[in-house]
Order: sequence, then C-alpha cells, then structure tokens
Amino acid sequence: MSGKRRVYKQRLESLLAGTGAVREIGRWHERILAGLEFKAVDKITDPELARLLGIGEATLRRARAAGSALDPATSDRLYRLSKILAVAEDVLGEAEHAMTWLRRAQPGLSGKVPLDLLVTQAGADEVETLLRRIDFGVYT
Repeated sequence: MSGKRRVYKQRLESLLAGTGAVREIGRWHERILAGLEFKAVDKITDPELARLLGIGEATLRRARAAGSALDPATSDRLYRLSKILAVAEDVLGEAEHAMTWLRRAQPGLSGKVPLDLLVTQAGADEVETLLRRIDFGVYT
C-alpha cells in the first residue's frame, strides 16, 4: 500500500472519529448498518456540509443530547461525504484547498459543483472519479 493510500485511510478514520478504526475490507459496511456514532457529525461543522446529511437542526440537537447512534441511512451519507472529503484532501492537499474545489463548478463535471452532486451515490462516484483523474494528471 502506498504512503498516499495510508494518508487517505487515516484521514477517513479521522473524519469519522469515534466510530472505531476500521481497517479491514467490508467493515465500514457493518459499521454503517449498525449506525455511526453521533460524535462523528461534530467533525462536520460547515452548515453546507451538514445539509448533505439530510438532518434537520432539531434532529441534530436531539441526537446530540441523547448521544445516540445515527440511523443507517444518515450513517451512509456521512460516510459518503467523509470519503469524498478525504479523497479531495488527499489529492488537492490541505482541507481548505479541497473545500474550495468542492464548492466551485468543475469543467470535468460538466460545470456542476461537486458538493451538489454528493446527495447521491452516483454523483459522489463522479466526483471521486474526477479527483482520481486529477491525481493521475488527467484534468478533463
């Protein structure tokens, strides 16, 4: 495994802090179905990112107060968002650069804004594919 791949995995685990280190293939699936711990949402402080989780403010407050686990659907959205953030930071460098890129229309996505595509798995796949292409020097 390359050093870069280790950085990506460490960043993903960092974004999902409190969910326990998951290194084996297939274990994220199990953790998501069980419900990621709510404290992982606290890593997502940007309201723009929080909306991608599909959680209302009242629900966030109740879940935070109860310390309950997220439901599987919300856990899946949190994982999807965290994965793209980790890939973007891995490819583009600092978190600030990654967020700037994710907020701007990208020619490689037909002028769409990457964050807007993260509401579906298909959109997240398109964003990740473009980031991987950029990582290999293919910018179109």
